[in-house]
Amino acid sequence: MNTTFLQKLAEEIHQKHPDNLENLCFVFPSKRSGLFFKKELAKLKGTTFWAPQIWTIESFIEELSGLKIISPLEQIFQLFEIHQKLAIQPQLPLEKFIDHAKIILADFNDIDMALADYKTLFANVKDYVALENWDPANQQTSQLTNRYLETFNDLPRYYEALQQTLIAQKKAYQGLVYRNIEKQISQGETATLNQVSSQWEMIYVAGLNALTTAEKWLFDWFANQNRLEVFFEAESQMINDLDQESGKFIRGFAKEKGNKFKWSVDYLTDSSKTINSYAVNGNLAMARMVGDLFQDTKTLTKGNETAIILADENLLMPVLESLPKSVGDVNVTLGFPLGLTTFMSFVEQLFSMHKLVAVRNGNRQYYFKDVVKVITNPILVSIYGNQSSFNKVYSGIIKENNIWINESVLIQLFTDNGILDDLKLAFTNWNKAPLLALDFLTQAINTFQDKMEKSKVMDDVLTEQMYFFKTSLFKLKLLLKQLNNEVSLEALKRIFNQVVSPMQVPFSGEPLAGIQIMGLLETRLLSFKNIVFVSVNEGIIPSKGGFQSFLPYALRTGFKIQTHQDRESLFAYHFYRLLSQAENISLIYDTSTQGVGSKERSRFIRQIEQEWPEKSEDISFSTSVGIFEDEILEMDEGIRKTPVVMANITRYLTERGLSPSALNNFIESPVDFYYKNVIGVYEPKLVNEDVEHNTFGTIVHGCLEEFYKPFAKTVLKADLLKKALKGLNDLIIIEFTKEIKSYDRGKHYLSFYSVQKYVERFIQLDIAFIEKYEFPITLIGHELKLYTSLKVGDLDIKFKGTADRVEVRQGVKYIIDYKTGKVEQKDLGTNDTDSLLENHQPKLVQLLMYAWLQSKQAGNEKIVSGIYTLRNTKLELLTANMGGITEFTNENLIQFEEYLHVRLEELLDPESLLKRVPDYKFSLFS
Repeated sequence: MNTTFLQKLAEEIHQKHPDNLENLCFVFPSKRSGLFFKKELAKLKGTTFWAPQIWTIESFIEELSGLKIISPLEQIFQLFEIHQKLAIQPQLPLEKFIDHAKIILADFNDIDMALADYKTLFANVKDYVALENWDPANQQTSQLTNRYLETFNDLPRYYEALQQTLIAQKKAYQGLVYRNIEKQISQGETATLNQVSSQWEMIYVAGLNALTTAEKWLFDWFANQNRLEVFFEAESQMINDLDQESGKFIRGFAKEKGNKFKWSVDYLTDSSKTINSYAVNGNLAMARMVGDLFQDTKTLTKGNETAIILADENLLMPVLESLPKSVGDVNVTLGFPLGLTTFMSFVEQLFSMHKLVAVRNGNRQYYFKDVVKVITNPILVSIYGNQSSFNKVYSGIIKENNIWINESVLIQLFTDNGILDDLKLAFTNWNKAPLLALDFLTQAINTFQDKMEKSKVMDDVLTEQMYFFKTSLFKLKLLLKQLNNEVSLEALKRIFNQVVSPMQVPFSGEPLAGIQIMGLLETRLLSFKNIVFVSVNEGIIPSKGGFQSFLPYALRTGFKIQTHQDRESLFAYHFYRLLSQAENISLIYDTSTQGVGSKERSRFIRQIEQEWPEKSEDISFSTSVGIFEDEILEMDEGIRKTPVVMANITRYLTERGLSPSALNNFIESPVDFYYKNVIGVYEPKLVNEDVEHNTFGTIVHGCLEEFYKPFAKTVLKADLLKKALKGLNDLIIIEFTKEIKSYDRGKHYLSFYSVQKYVERFIQLDIAFIEKYEFPITLIGHELKLYTSLKVGDLDIKFKGTADRVEVRQGVKYIIDYKTGKVEQKDLGTNDTDSLLENHQPKLVQLLMYAWLQSKQAGNEKIVSGIYTLRNTKLELLTANMGGITEFTNENLIQFEEYLHVRLEELLDPESLLKRVPDYKFSLFS
């Protein structure tokens, strides 16, 4: 590997200042680059020495100016106070002002970093925007357009008031610091500046090549006093190729300084590089690809020679989890956004829960899904460690089965399970007292920190998140107390989403040891032999062009204010500089499609593929297709019938019995049949927001059973049924509330209404049928239990079923099944059992099995088995038909018994598999 920039810088400084370094000042892009520089100095010195003063560019200008750079959150609150004091119209509440404030503050910072004449700029902005909105055909501008234009009149008022307020408080944003220093120097007020800088014999600025106007102005002022020197590194291609965007700032600097800068290098000519690009599908696949590379390529695990560069910070956790244990020490420099932490997801769920709170009849009610999300969030167990209590509360909510849960019900559930004290603040009225939200979050974090102090098992990542969150909450509380007006819950939510979420959680570690994980900007001035670069996609590296601003692009360019093109050039420089010095490079990019578009690899990859091979014959490229996120995992074909499996099946058939629905389940999905029917694995019960089809059917069946129960074993009379109709509504309420506790609004009300219509219409049709036909209809019963057994080999197999309705008409027994779904006559006919074996018809199998069970139980009599579809507006019995026969006897049903033998032989064959069938629940997850 060639001599690195920091090594050359250390050698130069060592030669210039062989003895004393403590009076020197070094300005680096980041703390890490300064730390690595000290390491190189220590190698050269070989003995203990007083280190020079090392600053980041931000801390350097703070030291010079005596101003404190405040956080984005504090900047927004300062601007909001100014918005109120200036009485700028319309007077927006904080929640609506935040988005405007972020754009305004970003523009002000860019203006000051460019040292632009703000008065001229703002005047031009208004004229420019007015011209854009000018309509020659309509000389009268709309009220909305006028208000829009007035916004640009307000910008200079905000700007001047904010600067005056901050300077008076010895505070600033970054651009204002430069603006204030420039103003002091221009006015000859340099006493403070000279006093601070007099402690340094010489100032060395390293690695800051893309200087803004303000930075150049300040550095030039020191350089003119022979007190400052700038160092940075430029690949010769960046300087000589005028089309190379990575060299935009360097070429400008070289032209201005007459090519007198250190250092121009050529790392590409005669260099040896292996560059592999990997096309994979999705974020998880990219993370897994990183893990595979470290598993397969041993050279990558050699300490701090290797860096993993994450263009997308969202991939930090997946990448960390994918790395094999053999990697050893890992140091993370990449900041992790609070918005991606587990605690922030918990905060968002809490805000969503309170936002949807409803008040009905004086009772506060929470939407059940929001409550379930909160109490099942794993962060609660991490904080309070009471999993069983939270599970009991969850079970209580399911038992209540209400979409909207009264606050009193929740409080009682928390009280009964001993967690009221923990969650009382979380379920009080935040809308009335929004600051209670901050009190609860602080309380939760304190509880977690106390738990960690007492525990020997530390969750370092979560602990770091909590600490950073706590400091952010403390600052937010102080800022909110300074507001003259009450803050709303929506404002708090917006602050968390727009300001707190983007804040970066800094991870601490040992930067001089182990594999380094960092973002591209953290690599400034650093060099690595091995690079694994993740998410090298267009739109991520470089990021998507453009950003929100009140300043039009043309004016930004005219006033030399940073544009998105400048930002892309800056990232291009860091990308090329980093890769030009590496030997083994892995570039991983995402190929997944989203909506109508698709992700593409970065144009930076295409550029080096075309340009670099011309520089050296020893630069090789290869492209591979890596792991796909949506790859289908290989699964075996089914469940083998081991002795244990066969014992379970035998026990089920001989003790519990085979029902029509279980038989259909076996035919359609043997794996599901085994798990669900044989060993009894069911999905957990949930609150029914939409009344599911099977629940709806259960309610309707229950209503009809209860209605007809008094008429069992009697001849049905129309007048008696009409009389019974008077109590139908009360009966429906009883049956409905067995499944759904509350039905007074929303989808449950619609379902209740549908049940009423289905049941009432069927009974009315039944009455009309009785009145129309003279022959008597005797109702044997509703929900009639049918059962029998069949000898298969040495086993007595039990069969069972429940007929919805059994009646006798003119000596023929009718077994009737109610269906709330769609059924057609063509679904209920077959030629013979061979046809039924080839083409499974589940509804027909069910009706034939009912007829067979009844024939076994009641003897040789004519049986009709059919279905009433309750959605129909007329009463029509759809009957089972086999070979043209609709009235079955024992003799007719022998064929169906043969069919059952065939199915049972399949099920009891120990050599056959219980096969998996696509799209069935247990087939996918077992």
